[in-house]
Amino acid sequence: MMENAKFLWYLFQSVIDVHISACLPSGLQRRLCKKRLIRSIRNAYENVPFYRQKYDDAGVDINSIRTDDDIKRLPFVTKDEIRENFPERIVARGINREDCHYSATTGSTGRSLPFIFTKKTFAFYIATGVRMYTMIGYRPWHRMAYIKYTDLHYPRLGPFFQTSHIKSTIPVEEQIAQLKEARPGLIIGYASLVYEVARRATPDDLKHIRPKFIGINSELSTQDQRNFISETFGCPVYDEYSTEETWMVASQCRHHNYHIFTDNVWVEFIDSKGQDVKPGEMGEMVLTTTRSPAMPFIRYRIGDMGRYSDAACPCGLGFPLLESFEGRADDCFILPSGKFVSSLKLLNTFTMYIKKYLHLLEEFKVTQVSSELIVIRIVKGNRYDESQLEELLADLRLLLDNSVSIKVEFVNAIEKSNGIKRKAIESLVGKGQP
Repeated sequence: MMENAKFLWYLFQSVIDVHISACLPSGLQRRLCKKRLIRSIRNAYENVPFYRQKYDDAGVDINSIRTDDDIKRLPFVTKDEIRENFPERIVARGINREDCHYSATTGSTGRSLPFIFTKKTFAFYIATGVRMYTMIGYRPWHRMAYIKYTDLHYPRLGPFFQTSHIKSTIPVEEQIAQLKEARPGLIIGYASLVYEVARRATPDDLKHIRPKFIGINSELSTQDQRNFISETFGCPVYDEYSTEETWMVASQCRHHNYHIFTDNVWVEFIDSKGQDVKPGEMGEMVLTTTRSPAMPFIRYRIGDMGRYSDAACPCGLGFPLLESFEGRADDCFILPSGKFVSSLKLLNTFTMYIKKYLHLLEEFKVTQVSSELIVIRIVKGNRYDESQLEELLADLRLLLDNSVSIKVEFVNAIEKSNGIKRKAIESLVGKGQP
């Protein structure tokens, strides 16, 4: 009972803190974030054996890390390193692991990545989730339903924070039935699952499922998908970007701009050489947690790509803007200049022409074999036209800065991989290939 009361107190404090933080001017917000960043790095060195050895081996004088520019001297951390050192060497000394919130994620690799938070950190993370939805108009008296594989056990306070958990693994018909029963004002879930619910819901179902807003998460979604969901349910749809291990990274406000939650994480955007990219340029996103002393993630290569913006948002929040996030780093093409081109942009280019010229292509696969060579395998459609294909290739060359050679191979079928998913866009650069 005492432990529950203690957690609720942490949560109460955190909810207040995160909403005050959101109102701070951008300059003050950034200064506070930098202080937390340096403090987190030094605490990690002092208390986490893995980081002490890693920085010592790299010849880093931890006392010289005083600014955000200085952290460029710190080596990156990968998921494999976290996995291999959990729990003995990656959890801070003095932490009672039995008293922590334990979780794990598999991501796209299928390999488990375990991690822990203290209860105070977990309360803060939940509070950032609450703020994510108050940013778009959610209030504690609105009912919430979330479609997820596990129950998050959100605390309920009388008539406030009423939540319903709907399993992501059950048939869509059961999900629709549970949504009709819950009658939520806010629906949260994976983009693909909410999209499927929207596609399968009947007009009668929609008489009972009438949310005020919808939040989608955990995977990339297209604007077309979000528009369809919005039109089906008759309410705005908002997106967010988070990870299981670091929680909230960025979320949309009512103006549909993504705000980076710098009171939770420090985000770097770097090119293939590890240098900062400019606003509007795509870079690999590298995260550092500033609220998780039990198991910090310092310069953590999450593997996602994104662009940041130095523009101001009309909503007035002091958080910087994430212009876009565009898929996995290992799916991106790396040009000879070091510039990244996202798989999503490549895929969208093909989609545009497939819609423009029906039956031009039946199937395709694009593979970056080396930094200077891309191979496109194509199964011709029954209305294949060479001039239309050349039009597509011209747009691809423009997207790729005319800096790589494109080789087209016509095949009868695209070979299937051993995995569950077949990637239409794949880069072999940096994976032991030429």
